[in-house]
This record gives sequence, C-alpha cells and structure tokens, in this order.
Amino acid sequence: MSEKKEQKSIMNFGNYSKSLRVAIAAITAGLYIALGYIFQPISFLGVQFRVAELVVGMCIIFPIEGLIGKIIGVFFVNLSSPLGPIDLISCFVNIPALFFIVLLRNKKYLKYLGGFLYAITISLYVAIILYLVLSLPIWLMFIQVLIAETILAELSIVLFEFVKLGINP
Repeated sequence: MSEKKEQKSIMNFGNYSKSLRVAIAAITAGLYIALGYIFQPISFLGVQFRVAELVVGMCIIFPIEGLIGKIIGVFFVNLSSPLGPIDLISCFVNIPALFFIVLLRNKKYLKYLGGFLYAITISLYVAIILYLVLSLPIWLMFIQVLIAETILAELSIVLFEFVKLGINP
C-alpha cells in the first residue's frame, strides 16, 4: 500500500472495531463532562464560557463518535443547569449544530465556517431559553453567547487539526 493510501486509511475510522468507536465516543463524553463540571461556574446563563465546548473539534477527526460523545456529555452537564430540565433540550439542538462541523470538516477553510454556524445555532438556542426562562434580553444573550461559542468552536477546530496532524503526519 502506498504511503498516501496508508495515511488515508489511518483517518478512515469507520473501519475500526465497534468497541474502539464506542470508546472514542465515551472519551469525548467524559472530556465534555469533566470540563463542564470543572468550569461549571462559568458554563451557564448569559455570560457563559463553557470550556467543555473545546470538545466539538473531536468531530473533525471522529465525526460520528465525536457527535455522539458530545451529545451525551451535554446531557450530563446540563443535568446541573440552573435553568432546570428545559436545558436538556440542548442535546437535540446539538445534533444539527454539530453537523455543520461534520459536513465541512474536510474543507480547507470552510471547516471554520462550520464552527461559526455551530456557534450561531447553539447561541440562538441558549438566547431563546434564557429569554423564556429568565426573561433576559434575547439579542444581548445571543451576542454574548455567540462571542464565547465562536471563540471556543474555532479554537477547538484549530486544536483538533493539530491533533489530526499528530495522528496522520
């Protein structure tokens, strides 16, 4: 097998065993949960900087496993949300949001657009929930959350691009 084909096969995670794929999803969920609870004081409400969002870049390397792990992680972190059970809806909002990253992950610079579209989707959801539950100004919440989400999503994409280079030099 040529070196190019060998490198491409390294990135073809669909060929790995189910147990390895489950382990990758579990690691993703575990990272999100750990970061979510460690940084819990700054992870909720209007001025949120959820450091756990750095895990979204896992979808660059492991699209399905990263998506599943992130959704599981969001569920467990949001169990402690000050907004209550309504914040568990975000698990479902994460699915289309993460697909922006998954669909654009192999596009040179468009992957960053995927991160931004992810940030917009999540920020819009958070702003609506904060408005409905706490009557906070929707556009202010949207802008505040969007700034943090954009920084974290784009940083995550850069971070996991470096990880990807380490896996596939």
